[in-house]
Amino acid sequence: KSQNVTFTSQYRGLIDGRGSQYWGIPLIGYMQIEENRPRLLRFNLTQDILIENLILQDSPYHTIYLDLVNRVEIRHTSIINRRTYRDGHSLIDLTAFNTDGIDVSGSNVWVHDCDIYVQDDCIAVKDVKNHSNDAGLDGPYISSNMMFERINASGLGFTIGSIRNTHVKNITFRDSYLHKTVKGIYMK
Repeated sequence: KSQNVTFTSQYRGLIDGRGSQYWGIPLIGYMQIEENRPRLLRFNLTQDILIENLILQDSPYHTIYLDLVNRVEIRHTSIINRRTYRDGHSLIDLTAFNTDGIDVSGSNVWVHDCDIYVQDDCIAVKDVKNHSNDAGLDGPYISSNMMFERINASGLGFTIGSIRNTHVKNITFRDSYLHKTVKGIYMK
């Protein structure tokens, strides 16, 4: 368990994950490396997190992975995971699989004034049970009280849910622009 964690920069700091070496050769790279890739930032069982004034670039896998968190604010941050700099998401671009922008489970999360350009889910809200199998917790845990606003995004879209049953409550997306997203806002 951790608390009071801040990642910030006076201006705009860069964290470069050099993801292309993990994405592999377009169309076959994922078959070689699969899910065995590092995340750029991961917080598990953490409360009071602030991430601001950063550029998170070319993550090998999920960019920001927030697991069982409470009281999080992410602001004035750019997430950029691109194979090419074409406008949109071609088949080649989308082979940077699972380069999600923000995957989150927990409660009291506020993400605002951010730019996200990725080749998978821009934001994925998941419930605690499905997102935290390695935490050893049992019970009906619900992700709740999350606000996502003033976000410019491009990728597959904003997602609520995961591959299995998902329990969420009070999740809000507002005042955001989704540029050439594949799906928009959707539930899995």
